[in-house]
Amino acid sequence: MTGDADGARGPWWVAPFAAATYVALVVCAFGFISLLADLDVVTDPDAGPLTGPLMVVVATIVVLWAIIRETRRTPLRVSVGSAVLAGLLAWLAYGVSGGVFDAIASRDGADAAAFAVTTLTGPFSVTVGVLALVMVLAAAAVATSSTGRRATPRWPWEHDGG
Repeated sequence: MTGDADGARGPWWVAPFAAATYVALVVCAFGFISLLADLDVVTDPDAGPLTGPLMVVVATIVVLWAIIRETRRTPLRVSVGSAVLAGLLAWLAYGVSGGVFDAIASRDGADAAAFAVTTLTGPFSVTVGVLALVMVLAAAAVATSSTGRRATPRWPWEHDGG
């Protein structure tokens, strides 16, 4: 399913696995940062319990879009510039969506703007952006390695006897 002969437009299957891995890495990193730095992920108590998870969902959608875009590129290659752009967009989406969700929950625009700025300058949003950059690079590397016309590896006992 990786070549034009198969009718596929690239290794699209990398994207959902990479997005799931991205969410797992973000949750793990947030846990360690919160534990070691004694910080809360969402600092505003008026933001509500869904603000943090929804911010991660928005950043994950950005990463998923970036990976799909990278794996559908012809010719398929690893682009550091696209990965950096994806990291910046995920960082921005995380912070801005936090401000939007905080505005919805608290109904205070000034408080929401302050929350967005605080979120964008905090360690959690930087982590979201860096992990997005790494995940897009890794997904592109996996996708490019799977597009060759190499034979499927076989165990010694699977080779033809002749």
